[in-house]
Amino acid sequence: MNLRNSIYIVLAVLIVSCQPPQQPEKKNTITPKKNIIVLLDLSDRLIVQPEQPERDKEVIKSIYNIFEEKVMHDLYIRSRDEIKVVIAPQRGAGLPIYKYEDKLYINMDNIPRVSRKPKEQERRELFHSYVDSLYQEAEYSSDPKKYFGADIWKYIYEDLGQDMSTDTLSENYLFILTDGYPVVGKDTAKLEPVNKTFPELEVILVEVAPRDKDLEMDRIMELWQQWLDEMNVKSYTFIKRKAITKEIDQINEILGPGK
Repeated sequence: MNLRNSIYIVLAVLIVSCQPPQQPEKKNTITPKKNIIVLLDLSDRLIVQPEQPERDKEVIKSIYNIFEEKVMHDLYIRSRDEIKVVIAPQRGAGLPIYKYEDKLYINMDNIPRVSRKPKEQERRELFHSYVDSLYQEAEYSSDPKKYFGADIWKYIYEDLGQDMSTDTLSENYLFILTDGYPVVGKDTAKLEPVNKTFPELEVILVEVAPRDKDLEMDRIMELWQQWLDEMNVKSYTFIKRKAITKEIDQINEILGPGK
């Protein structure tokens, strides 16, 4: 090898060694949008179960607080999250459903970025106050016979698809506050199919309260499992009524901003 070739080789090695290290590819910083739906059963469970309105309100407000933490986690300006409280159809209740559902709906995409952080406390206080007003109005009698059943089946059949997020990068959660009975006047042996599928949905039943006899919890859960499987729901959790702090801990595990 002559001197000229040796010089070329040394120069090539020096050029390669002086190249700046290759930068790792930037990861996509867009986090999945959380679309949180809270479906309320406002039937006679409100007065049959001890302190049920207060327990429901605590659960709803805790879910809202987690929603707020997620918005903060996304530095406010990146958040695309939604939370909506909806009411299961219930004959004879007389509640102004659309008024409450409108007030208990927050879509961060509809809020100007400059207002997201400064108006956070105001949004929270308004949301909490409307939850309080709703339950005050929903508890209209101390007589269980004056309450009709809440029809969860009807909501899922008619309205759930419209409340789901169609965003391609989203996570849909349906929290159902109920004692566990999904339809009015139906034998718990079988439910009519919804004829729709929700593969991008996670369902969480909260405050399930079966009677302590006849293995009713097992029968109710078997019914829900069969029904949700028919709808191709990807994931579901049943939270039986217990210490409210333990229920909220479970909700945090499912929905927390780091999830």
